[in-house]
Amino acid sequence: CSSMEIIANLLMDEDEFLTFREEYVEDVLNHLRLLAKMEADVMFEEYKKLGGAGATAKAATHEEIWAASLPGIAERISRVMNMSSDYISDQLTQELELDEIASHAAGALLPSLGERAGDRLKKLPKGFLVNMVAKYLSSQMVYHEGLDYVERSVPRNKFAKVALQYSHETKRIEELLKIVSDASIADDETAKEEILQLLRIGGPRVAVQKSHVFQPNTDEEN
Repeated sequence: CSSMEIIANLLMDEDEFLTFREEYVEDVLNHLRLLAKMEADVMFEEYKKLGGAGATAKAATHEEIWAASLPGIAERISRVMNMSSDYISDQLTQELELDEIASHAAGALLPSLGERAGDRLKKLPKGFLVNMVAKYLSSQMVYHEGLDYVERSVPRNKFAKVALQYSHETKRIEELLKIVSDASIADDETAKEEILQLLRIGGPRVAVQKSHVFQPNTDEEN
């Protein structure tokens, strides 16, 4: 919440902000509700994977008990989010120019602020924009794919490359979802819904896996 207030203050003067404060507050509240739901989904999915309360009861050590508990999983989510955003921020300028970073940052703004001040982002310090984009890309992967994917499947030296590709593929899958949703598939709505569900669940991850980002770098091959 504080970060959303800070970015609004950086991009607008007080009088301008007051003209749309109510709309922005509503945007912030809706966004916070969405983040809370996504974090809870990841947390309970991990809890089920670890065996739930049964795993906690059977754990042999204090560390295992903590790791299988909901507070322990919440801590792990925060740790993985910070780890991935740190890697992304360290590598982002190797992948994007400032204009491109600002464009990604604009996509991370809440709609009401983006419409009014998204074009002013390049006035902010480059490091601020890099950090903003890194946190956005990190949360996108963690909340959509879960902890194991981010911890174990993303090469450490390609975090920014994979995160950017994941963001691109997410937008592309959203376009495909609309196409499939509007299409007639042999009048079989059940089949259509299954296709839509598969695209929602695994579309971006599979598309990233098939893309060039997981190919070895030239210097890695030599």
